[in-house]
Amino acid sequence: MELINKAIKTLATLLILILYNTAPAQELLGVILGNYRGTSGLMINPAGMTTNKVYLDINLATANVFIRNNFAYLPKEDFIIWDALKKGYEFPTYGPYNKNVIYYQNQNHKNAAISAKVLGPSAMLQVGDHAFGITTGVRYLLTGTRIPWDIAELSYNGLDYDPLHNIEFNGNNFNMNTSVWMEVGLSYAYNVHKSFDQQLTVGITIKKLWGYGGGYLDATNANYLVENDSTIDIINLNAHAGFSLPVDYNNNDFTGETASFTGSGFSMDVGAVFIKKKNVNLNEWRGKKLCAQTYEEYIYRIGVSILDIGRVKYDENAQLHDYNDVSKYWPSVDTLGFSNINEMMAGFSNEFYGNPSTSLVSNTIKVGLPTALSVQADFYLKDNVYIGGFWIHPLRINMSSLRRPAQLAVVPRFETKYFELSLPISLYEYKYPRIGIAARIYFVTVGTERLGTYLGMTDMDGLDIYASVKLGINKGSCRSKLSDACSNTNFGNKYSKRRNR
Repeated sequence: MELINKAIKTLATLLILILYNTAPAQELLGVILGNYRGTSGLMINPAGMTTNKVYLDINLATANVFIRNNFAYLPKEDFIIWDALKKGYEFPTYGPYNKNVIYYQNQNHKNAAISAKVLGPSAMLQVGDHAFGITTGVRYLLTGTRIPWDIAELSYNGLDYDPLHNIEFNGNNFNMNTSVWMEVGLSYAYNVHKSFDQQLTVGITIKKLWGYGGGYLDATNANYLVENDSTIDIINLNAHAGFSLPVDYNNNDFTGETASFTGSGFSMDVGAVFIKKKNVNLNEWRGKKLCAQTYEEYIYRIGVSILDIGRVKYDENAQLHDYNDVSKYWPSVDTLGFSNINEMMAGFSNEFYGNPSTSLVSNTIKVGLPTALSVQADFYLKDNVYIGGFWIHPLRINMSSLRRPAQLAVVPRFETKYFELSLPISLYEYKYPRIGIAARIYFVTVGTERLGTYLGMTDMDGLDIYASVKLGINKGSCRSKLSDACSNTNFGNKYSKRRNR
């Protein structure tokens, strides 16, 4: 039980630190749905590469960070994000121990998600019915799912919290998972069917993964009672704890003796996009200049994809510990002191099994990626005005897999080549409504899916922000010294530029 408490307390502290020091986003709705999305669209559906207004897109940098939890918060009356920018500002404190956050006093399961992603130098190119992409990126994800409220409160208040003494608690099927990895992906999309005003495209992305570190705590059952501030009665515990970190477990120091990457793996995204075109295109591109490819306006566009199919196998500096049907009446638990990770894990094994090495069952762990099903829709309303729809739902393979939070969204959008504005209205985890905003000025986009946090309208139990800098070349952008119909190299279509606006 103390292992669980220590793990949750560490992660809760990390959450609070990040909450105070970053401006965190989740699905980047302002950059993945528009017709100028280019490489950004690969994050949600590889088949979308042939449905852009650009035929060449070069991503310089796209970044997002997202934080959300339903346990701790800062009241909107006491704090808004801009306060942190004030010189000498001190965060508010609460309670006899001067905590910097308040927790929701209810008995709901607690969930948390912290994610960060950087899409590095990347590019996509469309050549007729084919499109190709290459992406680089770094991702970090930490998720906590179904954490019992009592464990969260004890982690916040400590074992001397009298209201939870001498009560038998029983938590089931809760977990925490985390992983940091680098990825390089190759993408391909092909228009498999084109008939009059319809088009069907399929796409795939294959990624090579390098894991920097990861771990998980998976508890199928934790039945315990806290007698007082120094005694825990662990009635029954079934849990698995695995980790692989680039540190020396004998002193907890980062050293050059451990591998820079402790794991590796592969992943895959697959998707399809169906388009109902506004007009029947009689001027198909015939393989001349790439810039002569034409963009075809649509009535609606619907995409379906499955993302992050794969895992990272950590086999360097990895440990997997099992605690199967163990119990322990543990007095003086408050006097425990461990100087390093190896000492701590050996100590727990000795307490539960009477042997410091019994709990260690493997030197390999596998952390599944946050596999998810996604559906995207986009409808043309009138010139430059669209409304998009977005749904993503986690497809978790096992308890050692990361979990991508669920989200529903409607995204009205105004877009031109040089300016784009979208107003995402989303429902996070099917419970929490949010309103966001994103704006693009030519090649720079900045947005958030939680505008109320920045306006001081909601309590701060999370926040987000994202930004993207990339360059694209539009379809039908060929230049000629002539200004008549011959200025377009594809059948002399003098209207191609007008249709691309």
